[in-house]
Amino acid sequence: MFQAKKRRVFAGVMMGAALAVMSTGCSSSRAAKVDESWLARVPEDQLGDVREAQTQKRMAQDAVTRSDVALNDSRRELEVAKRNSDAAKARRDAHDAALKAANATGQSNNIRQAQSELKGADSGLGAAQAQVKYREQAIKTMEAQKELRENELAVADAKLNMAEYNALKSNQDVRAKDLSEADFASATADAQRKVEEAQRKVQSQQNQEQQARANWERMRNQVQGYGGSGTQYEQRIDNP
Repeated sequence: MFQAKKRRVFAGVMMGAALAVMSTGCSSSRAAKVDESWLARVPEDQLGDVREAQTQKRMAQDAVTRSDVALNDSRRELEVAKRNSDAAKARRDAHDAALKAANATGQSNNIRQAQSELKGADSGLGAAQAQVKYREQAIKTMEAQKELRENELAVADAKLNMAEYNALKSNQDVRAKDLSEADFASATADAQRKVEEAQRKVQSQQNQEQQARANWERMRNQVQGYGGSGTQYEQRIDNP
């Protein structure tokens, strides 16, 4: 009986602690945000920093939109590369069949020509597959860049909140006393830390993308060394 009561008391204490933590977290989140309607009583000539922060936030929002458009463009380019790869695979299979047919005739000229054309088709297929890998890496870079832009928007938002708080405080608005300057500073620092992490991720992805592109360009240049289907294929994939 005593043990059961002890367990109930312990459970109640733990539940209370959890609720306290949740309450603290919610309170901190609210404390780092200013009700913009409060700024209506702040003279316009004291809102210079707020207006500048608002401009920076709009620019950050625009950058997020642009990164999203670039990501969608990159995804479409991947689909084109995949179709090119499928076509190159079909050409390679056709030339392989042609070589088998040439071997069946026993004619050396036909066999040499079929071998040369198959070699060109192999090169074209390799370049097409390398292009797909490059486009896949490009998408990962674009995704990392979009994440960076979103984190930069979070920084701009945190700085705007800080500017609004400072404007209220300078105007001696009593409601500013209910807010914590430390919470605003902490929110800004946390957002900035995420930006730095995202920047490192972008750099890593850019390095991998550059390697993939270099490999594709090397293989694409090899296609130029072959005539027939190889040359035709190279013209279709010349633009990155």
